[in-house]
Amino acid sequence: MVRRAMQPKLTGTELPFSGFRRASLRRAIASSTCHWRFCAAAVLAVTVSSCSAQGDAPSNPAQTSPPTAVETSSTASAAEGDLLPDLVMLPLQSIHIGYDRGEKVLRFTADVLNDGDGPMQVTGTRSSTEERDLLVSQDILQANGDFRSVETDAIMRYETVDRHDHFHLQEFQRYRMRPEDSDEWRGSRKEGWCLRDDGSLRDTSSRYSDEDYYCGEDEEFDITELTQGMTEGWVDSYNWYLEGQYIELEGLELPGNFCLEAEADPNRVLTEKNDDNNVTSALVHITETEASVVRQGC
Repeated sequence: MVRRAMQPKLTGTELPFSGFRRASLRRAIASSTCHWRFCAAAVLAVTVSSCSAQGDAPSNPAQTSPPTAVETSSTASAAEGDLLPDLVMLPLQSIHIGYDRGEKVLRFTADVLNDGDGPMQVTGTRSSTEERDLLVSQDILQANGDFRSVETDAIMRYETVDRHDHFHLQEFQRYRMRPEDSDEWRGSRKEGWCLRDDGSLRDTSSRYSDEDYYCGEDEEFDITELTQGMTEGWVDSYNWYLEGQYIELEGLELPGNFCLEAEADPNRVLTEKNDDNNVTSALVHITETEASVVRQGC
């Protein structure tokens, strides 16, 4: 398993995925029937479990949701001079049938764009290493170049079961799926996220250095403060082959059409320009051996 947080950071408009991957991303945005700037937001009620690379996965995601400080939260009010980020879920890509520990699953790639005026930057702190979690504040860039800190209800938690051995921002995204004619959703195995700049859709350089992307790896009992972030204009990509980037298919009646959704900041604990574009979805036709996109939006 590649430790995503330890991959070298790129600069300028380079991408960790190929030029073909970037072109594919732009085509997906352009062809989406629900354009990413104007997609309506929806609140997802999804259970999320392990972001593990190896080892035994929980048998029932609905019984193993990660703990959070609160279920929902209101974001802080924007202030004059704030250069706010704007999280945008781009159209889902690379949707196909795969296997995990011998079980058939639906895999997919989820891309989050910061289309705002400033970075999406968060800092986790704890008073001592005896405390398990880092309490998260959002660092909001000001027009004068300073940052103001805003408390949130988010947490960072050190994960070992997935062999990443670093701190994850809990519930930064949520994934869920339901049959087209049903309102019964099932969640994914993804639990936490390590924010980073994977590629730029603007002609801008990343604000962060390589050291900012280690996410506290191998320092569970050493650090009391940790910063993660996404530069404005940059995409944070979670590829289909990463652990947790799937939804189990066991028990579903196949073939059939299913609505697959992804949402950024589902609990609305982060302050941004607009949260009406935090959701993306695709209607997917799934058989025993294949998955194909019927249309973007469902």
